[in-house]
Amino acid sequence: MESVGVGDLVQAAGHAGPWTVLGVRHGMALLEHADGHRLSRRTTTLTVVRKAAPGSAAPAPVGEHDEGDAPTLFD
Repeated sequence: MESVGVGDLVQAAGHAGPWTVLGVRHGMALLEHADGHRLSRRTTTLTVVRKAAPGSAAPAPVGEHDEGDAPTLFD
């Protein structure tokens, strides 16, 4: 079985696809469909349709963008 990584296009069993992998953590993948719907599925239930190009990454989910030099609670 091929490993699932961020940016890959996958098919989720029982769901029309393909889906883009936004993140993988503890054997679960966060997926996003082209229409904006998101879901989480176990990586073992996914089939890789196309691997992400080396060096590319999926867009960060909303609210997870790098804020750079934004002030923090401790500033």
